[in-house]
Amino acid sequence: MRNRIGTGTQGARMPWHGWLLGGVLLLYGLAAGFDHGMSLAQGATYYRASGMSEGQVAYFSAQPAWAIAGWTLSVWAGLLGALALVLRRKVAGALFALATAGSLVYIAYVLVLSDGREAMGMLWAMPLVLAALLALMVHYCRQLAGRGVLR
Repeated sequence: MRNRIGTGTQGARMPWHGWLLGGVLLLYGLAAGFDHGMSLAQGATYYRASGMSEGQVAYFSAQPAWAIAGWTLSVWAGLLGALALVLRRKVAGALFALATAGSLVYIAYVLVLSDGREAMGMLWAMPLVLAALLALMVHYCRQLAGRGVLR
């Protein structure tokens, strides 16, 4: 089968919403990756420069390694999932599933086992929103793979 622009060897075209979701999530993933890297590299200095209160700086500086590992998995698997989606690779769904798992680990610490809700202020629900979005992306990628869009 001839490969036309916008189609894969299987002939299924990426829908416009696939490009939109992939592009937006890729941009978000790049920002999240930058934030993650700066948080790990500069810690309290970066947090203060971001406008956090001293209470927030103390909270985020004292997170246990397992919570940071969940956050790390969420950020980088999410970024790679978005990249895989834009590149129309089936692995995108598995990467979004890993990112969802990482988010759930982080949520367990921040919203269940610690005072993260207080430390995060009005943004406390953001990890829940992101985990839900990532879980929806797993389902979305399965649908695209089933239609032959992802290869």
